[in-house]
Amino acid sequence: MDENVLLAHSNISLARQPIVDSRLSVMGYELLYRKNAIAMHADVIDGVGATAQVISASLFEFGVENLVGSNKAFVNFPRAYLLSPNGMPIHKENLIIEVMEDAGFDAILLSSLRHWVKAGCSIALDDFVFHSKLTPFIDLAEYVKLDMLTLGNEKFHQQVEALRGFNVKIIAQKVETWEDYQFCRLLGVEYFQGYFFERPEVITSKTSKVNSMTLLQIMSSLLNTSSFSVDELERIVSQDAGLVHKLLRYLNSPLTGLVASVDSVRLAIMLIGVEQLKSLTNLLLMSEMVGDRHVLLEQIMVRAKHAELFAKNRGYDNQDKYFLAGMLSMIDVCTGMKLDEVLGELPLPNEFINAIMYRSGRVGNALDLVEYYNNGRIIKNQQDFEDLKITYLSAVKWVDEFLVAI
Repeated sequence: MDENVLLAHSNISLARQPIVDSRLSVMGYELLYRKNAIAMHADVIDGVGATAQVISASLFEFGVENLVGSNKAFVNFPRAYLLSPNGMPIHKENLIIEVMEDAGFDAILLSSLRHWVKAGCSIALDDFVFHSKLTPFIDLAEYVKLDMLTLGNEKFHQQVEALRGFNVKIIAQKVETWEDYQFCRLLGVEYFQGYFFERPEVITSKTSKVNSMTLLQIMSSLLNTSSFSVDELERIVSQDAGLVHKLLRYLNSPLTGLVASVDSVRLAIMLIGVEQLKSLTNLLLMSEMVGDRHVLLEQIMVRAKHAELFAKNRGYDNQDKYFLAGMLSMIDVCTGMKLDEVLGELPLPNEFINAIMYRSGRVGNALDLVEYYNNGRIIKNQQDFEDLKITYLSAVKWVDEFLVAI
């Protein structure tokens, strides 16, 4: 019994640090990634995964309303997230997107940030250092965060003066002492963040685990629109108690504005909607796939899409089968179970299982070729090689776009 409980739950942590105004009233909180309850710093290995974990924990575990109340939620977003603003499952009116200093301030990023703002989000430029070429980004931003500790008094003063002509609110961060605070106030700075006011508070909660395999099945079902079925989605979601728990918690949050009671998985799916379910599924996958697991997800998705595109290139029927076969051919690595055991638990035709296990038939042959190409093994047939090369590049491009489309 105890072992099952441990397997069904894990701990999740994040930190929050207040941002205050000149009267020391809280106007918002920066929500920060923490690996565990005793971590003093973020120690981010993978920015996308870390951001996903912060948002996922806020939505499904703690509740954004419990973390920030009616105040703003400041969250660091890496470039990969910023390049695709579609489908972010969070109340955008409360969200302040912190654009990190290493985001790469180019025309592509600027265009994407305009989409975020149009969708109702506000922008903060984090650890900012003024340069005239960054003027379009300043014009788009609502907040600019200046690092008091790194800049020092003189350079901090210069940055404040450079920003006076812009319609932005300055947040002095890493304010460590009373003298720092008074110095900033004399310059007319409106908001403050730092150890002088409060250190980041680490918050921890138990969280129900979601099976990665379930998420991959949902993702596969949602992607294959030709055979999409609410009945099938209901069946997949219903097999994972942790996922049902998270979806119901999400529906129960004030963010959704739901007033009706939910008494079935099917109703939950209908209320969330297909696009939002896709977005939530992607978010949960990203939050789990930090570091090595993020790389693993990329490998799985590239193989699956490569197999599908190869089949499409050859004019094979039922191309969605190749996608699923490619995905399931690596599911043993994802779940930590033997491949035959994993496949044996799924309602799959024997012919399909044999194609994955023993590489029989056309599907099995396509899997073999995709795996050979990916591992750098010799492809004897030149036409096979050319088709694999073209479809591989397309698969990688698709996966890159997919992984940031949250």
